[in-house]
Amino acid sequence: MFSLRPFLAKLLETLPPAPADQEELKELVSRTLTEARPHASTENWKSQWEYLLKDEIFRLVVKEGKALRENSDAYYEELRDKLDLVVLFTEQDACEQTFPFIVLQDLLESQTIDSCSQIFSWIEDRAARLMEGLVPQKGKALILLRTLNDLLRRLSKMGSTTIFCGRILTFLSAVFPSWGEYGPAWEGVSFELPTEKEQEHAEKEDVDMRAGYESGPDDQIMVDVSSKSERTEDPEEKKKADFYNTFWSLQLYFSKPTTFATPGTLEEFKEGVAKVMPVIKEATAKERAMMGSRNLAGTAASLKRKRDPEPETENGETNLSEYFFAKFLTSPDLLDLEIADTHFRRQFLLQLLILLNHLLTFTKEAKETWSTSRNRSLQMDFTLEPADAQWAVEELKQTTPNGRQFTDTVSTILDREKNWIKWKNEMCAPFDKEPWTQEVNGERVGLWEATKAARADMLKPPGPWIHPLGSKPLSDVWDKGYTDLSNLSEHPFRPGDVRYFVNLMKQTDFKINRRKKQLEEELARWQKEQGEAMESQETDLTKGDADGQTAPSTPVTVTKSLSASGSLSLHPSLPPKPGSPVKAPESAKPSLLGALSAEEDEAVEDKPKPKSPNEDEELGELYEQKKRIGWLALRPARETHLQHFGKIGTGDLALLQQEIEGEKKREAERLLKEESTAMSEEPSCSHVIYVLQKTRQYKVISIDNNHNSRSEALDRVSQLSRSELPPNPTQRELESIGVDAHKCDLSRPEEVRAVFEQYGKGGIWGVIHIAALKAVGESTEIPLDYYLNNVSATIRLLRTMNEFDCHRMVYSSSATVYGTPPVIPIPENTRLEAHSPYGRTKIMGETVIQDLCHSDSRWRALSLRYFNPAGAHPSGVIGEDPLGRPGNLLPLLAHMAVGRVPPSTLKVFGNDYPTIDGTCVRDYLHILDLAEGHVLALNALDPESKVFDGLSEGFFKGYNLGRGTGISVLQIIEAMRKATGFDYKYEIIGRRRGDVPDLTADPALAEKELGFKAKADLETMCRDLWNWQTRNPYGFVEEQPNSQQEEPAKQ
Repeated sequence: MFSLRPFLAKLLETLPPAPADQEELKELVSRTLTEARPHASTENWKSQWEYLLKDEIFRLVVKEGKALRENSDAYYEELRDKLDLVVLFTEQDACEQTFPFIVLQDLLESQTIDSCSQIFSWIEDRAARLMEGLVPQKGKALILLRTLNDLLRRLSKMGSTTIFCGRILTFLSAVFPSWGEYGPAWEGVSFELPTEKEQEHAEKEDVDMRAGYESGPDDQIMVDVSSKSERTEDPEEKKKADFYNTFWSLQLYFSKPTTFATPGTLEEFKEGVAKVMPVIKEATAKERAMMGSRNLAGTAASLKRKRDPEPETENGETNLSEYFFAKFLTSPDLLDLEIADTHFRRQFLLQLLILLNHLLTFTKEAKETWSTSRNRSLQMDFTLEPADAQWAVEELKQTTPNGRQFTDTVSTILDREKNWIKWKNEMCAPFDKEPWTQEVNGERVGLWEATKAARADMLKPPGPWIHPLGSKPLSDVWDKGYTDLSNLSEHPFRPGDVRYFVNLMKQTDFKINRRKKQLEEELARWQKEQGEAMESQETDLTKGDADGQTAPSTPVTVTKSLSASGSLSLHPSLPPKPGSPVKAPESAKPSLLGALSAEEDEAVEDKPKPKSPNEDEELGELYEQKKRIGWLALRPARETHLQHFGKIGTGDLALLQQEIEGEKKREAERLLKEESTAMSEEPSCSHVIYVLQKTRQYKVISIDNNHNSRSEALDRVSQLSRSELPPNPTQRELESIGVDAHKCDLSRPEEVRAVFEQYGKGGIWGVIHIAALKAVGESTEIPLDYYLNNVSATIRLLRTMNEFDCHRMVYSSSATVYGTPPVIPIPENTRLEAHSPYGRTKIMGETVIQDLCHSDSRWRALSLRYFNPAGAHPSGVIGEDPLGRPGNLLPLLAHMAVGRVPPSTLKVFGNDYPTIDGTCVRDYLHILDLAEGHVLALNALDPESKVFDGLSEGFFKGYNLGRGTGISVLQIIEAMRKATGFDYKYEIIGRRRGDVPDLTADPALAEKELGFKAKADLETMCRDLWNWQTRNPYGFVEEQPNSQQEEPAKQ
């Protein structure tokens, strides 16, 4: 941030050991300033150094507590050196003259008493340099005096500080000869600092005092009580105290103008102003006189215009940057010193001007312009009389500010005050309101009476709470069986899919329609009853006329009448609709309803009109439930079906479900054909054979139809194993490097049976079943071939093994069995749900083996579900050599770098996933780690193994093999770029349908029970893959066959 920081850092590095020699320090500072001068402007030269030096000191100060516990001497020596730097920078005009005193003030306020004593010792040592150019009542003199007075006040509240207080008082007396009287008589006073010998003598005496002093509970600063009364009786002291009280009493009126409403307050205020203003004016005149001599000398010296380093205002008052805003000490003895401060006087005058202007708005004439009953927020029961108004005007004239800058500031502030008051009076809404009332039993009562019944109900003891666990959601969670945190891991909650919520929505719609129909039936029934009642009344009235009964001659108001449409009014107690025509009743014939009896009226009124659908509470709850269902459905759906949200309007779930089903139907084939990075490769059989041979425990038999492999690979494996034999190998070790290779097809049981017959019953100890067709896209085109080769062939192999008493199998499964997993990282207990025929063949294979283990206790099998193997043997002798174009990302990148695939632009599907860089994340592991996992699983099938402990039957388990760490697409590209030096070009395109953000294994179970651990990282995988590819550009053949020319790369 600061261009000068490197120069200060360099200076601090070159400081000599503490305590540093002052001349050497001075030379270092001078050199630093010379080097730094071209790197900072003149405007911020001082401010930068001040900030950096203060920052360095307070970085040290924050470590005070720790430093005092460990090595206080080193801390204080470093602090003294940095304070010396502050003084040296100030002496060379890199900081303001007041800067050292500002730093000291902050230090003494923040440090402990012990540290303050050490800092004060430094002040005593550097007194001659610090006090150079000291001007009483100005600049650093004010700061120093205020700082030491604050320290004395702090020490007065503590014990055992008498010696320290004496040192401060002695110092003040030496620096300020008139300090003992606290008076402003410093002008023209000369003083001398103690010599070095006197200083040494004083320090010696100070040490002797410390040595001979025994602290005790009465060790406090003593006050001469007997002389106190004599001082208070002194007329000058009494006058000073009265003035002090008068001056600060004016703050009451400044802060609370409403006190003027009290009779006699204005007179007290006028008396106070009359006492204070002469003193303020005297201080200003005194300062002008003192500064005027300097102005005169400057004018006489030269008439040539030049830039003054310290510009002055019109009235001679300086506007120096070293002016210090006083921390008003509120001490009678220091008030003279505070009034001598220009800023202190200006603050008082500004307060007085604001209050006088405010008082003038309360004259009788002024109040008529703004006082209204609308808003009384600024009003008080006070009117300024003409005589008092004349006094205020005169005071305003006498208090007119001098100096153009101060005048402009005062004018701006006064205008803002007036505008603010005007705005508040004219724009704020009235706040007077009638008391709250409510009609109860025909009488309007206040809040207390109206809430009497409700408060009585609140005092009744509450009944049992309807939710046993406090709230409905918590009770529902408990009822669902989630009574402990372990339940969440055993049975994780999964929100339903869109189809589930669509069914809930249909059920809610059914309830809504049923309720609407019920309301319509109730309304029709009510209207029918009302019509029958009207007909009955007309019949009774006609019958009464026929019997000679006469209606009263007095007209009766019609309380029920038929509207123009023939419908009845809303309620019998309501009057006719305003504005509707009402026929005058004939005197000869009474009103139709005038003859209704009271009993009939009551009977009609007992049946109010049913609620409309808009008024029905049950319907309202159903509509709210419908909204809630829609929200619950759309929230999880946005994670996987966000692309359809623009097609469903305001949230039509049925339409969303249609879009999802349509997408599944339209894109199923393409979704399964596209090679997803979630799909795993089968491990190279050669690497598994190599690891088996390395154990020197097994004789390896290979059965392969070489559908996607080369026989040369086995020769290289034997060559590699032979090179790793120890000197003078045993016969068993020599036999372990050989491979009995048989070319046969598992889908032809007679060929497999012939191999087993060569070794007889029990001759083969176990089988690692790796062989399978594994292209996801291809499985959608020829699913029958996949079921025949991966499922039927597995069943035939199991039958043959069972026939020849071979009951141990390690089944090479795949991560495709998990489909789109609900939990990341993926545990083994995740439901199996594949999305392709290939993945379903793996699930079927596991199911068949598991059922076999349950039916026959002799069988033991482990299924290994692994993710993305990569890399090769570090020697580069064996590695992955796919026939045709590589289907996985890492082999494709290697082929591009070596030149087997033209260097075209890679296409990365999506960079807006919630991952580290926005691209998909997958779990990669080294091919040798994967091969090691197969051998560990084979060893676990030994009768002495404990992996099946706890199982009484069905000795079958599934394990994840992976690193448990996800790697993004861009991280893989960057790792291959570092390994190969090839500059891969890639292009970010839209998401690929079916890709999920993260597929990472949870290998904890395999690590715990099998001892499996994927050790190699991504860098090792890329390095070993590139080593294999550069040594074998065309795999296990010397040159690329013409029949296998590669097509342009597509990723």
